[in-house]
Amino acid sequence: MCKWIFTLVLGTLVLPINSLALGLGDIQVDSMLNQQLDARIDLISAVPEDAEILIVKLASAEEFIKAGIDRPHELSSLKFKVLVEDGRVYLTVKSPKPVREPSMNFLIEVDWPNGHLIRQYTILLEPPASMRPKATQQAVSSSNRPAKNDM
Repeated sequence: MCKWIFTLVLGTLVLPINSLALGLGDIQVDSMLNQQLDARIDLISAVPEDAEILIVKLASAEEFIKAGIDRPHELSSLKFKVLVEDGRVYLTVKSPKPVREPSMNFLIEVDWPNGHLIRQYTILLEPPASMRPKATQQAVSSSNRPAKNDM
């Protein structure tokens, strides 16, 4: 009887550790300013079977307030999807409309039967080369020329 109670207590202590095993990795952005957001986040310690049970969404307004982060209305249109590719589980983040601001700061909330996770992401979107100011492009190209005093 004593061994059975010890096993039960030990199993209960280990259970919370397993429920915290899921994590969100870094974000990889594959889009630029004035394009629809296309980003990918690896789900750490997730297995392909987890893809069906994970609920991923933008965190609530209350969570943004707790974190001290603004929650612009545009963030509400972000779409999250859990996908599996070559046995790896990842999350896609997409926007239906082009992103007009060069930076985005948002919270992602993940729920599953054994846990809950919130993580903040900040991304900086580079403008496409065709949108960069010409003065900057000229300054870069003219810096390779010799100075007039050197001639």
